[in-house]
Amino acid sequence: MFFDEVNEWGIACLERAIEGLKCETAVHICYGYGIKANTDWKKTLGSEWRQYEEAFPKLQKSNIDIISLECHNSHVPIELLELIRGKKVMVGAIDVATNTIETPEEVANTLRKALKYVDADKLYPCTNCGMAPLPHDVANAKLNALSAGAEIVRKELLA
Repeated sequence: MFFDEVNEWGIACLERAIEGLKCETAVHICYGYGIKANTDWKKTLGSEWRQYEEAFPKLQKSNIDIISLECHNSHVPIELLELIRGKKVMVGAIDVATNTIETPEEVANTLRKALKYVDADKLYPCTNCGMAPLPHDVANAKLNALSAGAEIVRKELLA
C-alpha cells in the first residue's frame, strides 16, 4: 500500500537491515488482512494489481536472497514474477484469508504457473501468509494440501 515509500527508501531500509548478516535473508510481500486501510485500498485496485512492476526490479537487484509472495487467489499477475527471476521465491499457494481447503491440484496449478517465471531450484512452495487466525484443523488440512501439491509438481519435474 506504500509504494511511494518502497521506491523512495524501502529497499534501502531492507539493505540496511540485512547489513552484516551471514545467513539467507527474506522479505515477505504481504497484501494485509483485516486492516481497514488495507481492505479499503485493495478495493480501489481493480482486477489486476500491477503496482509491483516498479518494486520487483528493485528487489531483484537487492541483496535480499528470498522473496515471499502471495500467489494463490492473488490479483497480482503471475507473469510479474519474471521481474525477480534469479531470486529464490517463496510461492504462496495457500490462501490464508479463507477456511476453504485447497486441493493438491489447485496448489500444483499455482506452482506450475509460477514455474514459467521462477527457476525450479529457486521455487519454495509456501502459504500466502501466516496461518495463526485459522482453526487448527483447517491450517493442518491446508498444509497437507500444500505438501501434496508440491509433491505432484516435484514428480512432474523429475519425469
